[in-house]
Amino acid sequence: MSLDSLAWLAVIPALGLLILVHELGHFLVALKMGIKVEEFGIGYPPRMLTLFERNGVKYTLNWLPLGGFVRMTGEEGNFAAEGSLAAAPPWKRIAVISAGVIMNMLTAMVLFAIIFAVWGKAEPVENQVVISAVQDAAETAGIEPGDRIVSMNDQPINSVEDVRPIVQNSIDKEITIVVEREGVLQTFKVKPQPLSTEPGGPPRLGIHYGPGVKVEHVNPLVAIWEGILESFRVLGRMVVGFGALLGGLFGLTQVPEGGIAGPVGIARITGEAARSGLRVYLSLTALLSVNLALINILPIPALDGSRIVFALIEWVRKGRRIAPEKEAFIHAIGMLVLLGLILLVTISDIGNAISGQPALP
Repeated sequence: MSLDSLAWLAVIPALGLLILVHELGHFLVALKMGIKVEEFGIGYPPRMLTLFERNGVKYTLNWLPLGGFVRMTGEEGNFAAEGSLAAAPPWKRIAVISAGVIMNMLTAMVLFAIIFAVWGKAEPVENQVVISAVQDAAETAGIEPGDRIVSMNDQPINSVEDVRPIVQNSIDKEITIVVEREGVLQTFKVKPQPLSTEPGGPPRLGIHYGPGVKVEHVNPLVAIWEGILESFRVLGRMVVGFGALLGGLFGLTQVPEGGIAGPVGIARITGEAARSGLRVYLSLTALLSVNLALINILPIPALDGSRIVFALIEWVRKGRRIAPEKEAFIHAIGMLVLLGLILLVTISDIGNAISGQPALP
């Protein structure tokens, strides 16, 4: 078994870190707000061992390396207990619940800052398309990452939008690709392969590509500021993409390319990033951190956003809250629905993997 085939395991430290810092945010703010914390666990149960106990909090190490968790009094029962989360004033609950989202945004800022400080800040270059990764037919032909695509079938390539129509119209036909490598033009002939055995299926050329970039090296202070800005730029793009996805479901807009990825899809994408190098891997981890923050703040039952909505309702109603038992029931139903959706997406991800479709569009 090659190391490349195990690249998908890179998703474990990436998601593990993001989930752990998310839960760490809940934990630290809960302690600050006087909420009783019963356990802070690294990994998920079953429990491996209790590391130590301090001020009534058990710090545990668990067998499943999937981040961590914090268990507070009054989350799932015993709602009226002293120091419980459910009995806390709305503003305290909002602070504790939103801390996880804030920690994920801060993590993205730190990762982007590290990337900019170590590798520099990349700015897109107009009229250039550069190959970032190769596989399958393109790799066999000799095309390499870093090659700039000059033309395909004698058609000039000036943007990423120029590539796809040529590939889609060339199934079972060779494509003549001219690339520039270290200032020298080289020509390759590549025959796209179908993604599946079904006739007429979309072809796969075996290249990942994007706009050309120029790298500007910046000092650490600029890197920190750019890391903050980049995190909010990514968040804005994700909000727009999420809106387009919702619009596509109702036929109002075109569905964004790539769709939704579940655990299997995320693992495949992370594996592709890990194979492309540490910078790409850290960039994807930062993107996942922003994505985790955005998903969690949505007002969907079982997610942090929904819990904040319930606290806001109580705040607006001046202390008259929805019964904690009813709120817990709504969150439980929401969790079942989310797990069902995750199952459906996972089945789709597995089907894509079996049929050979690329992890990245």
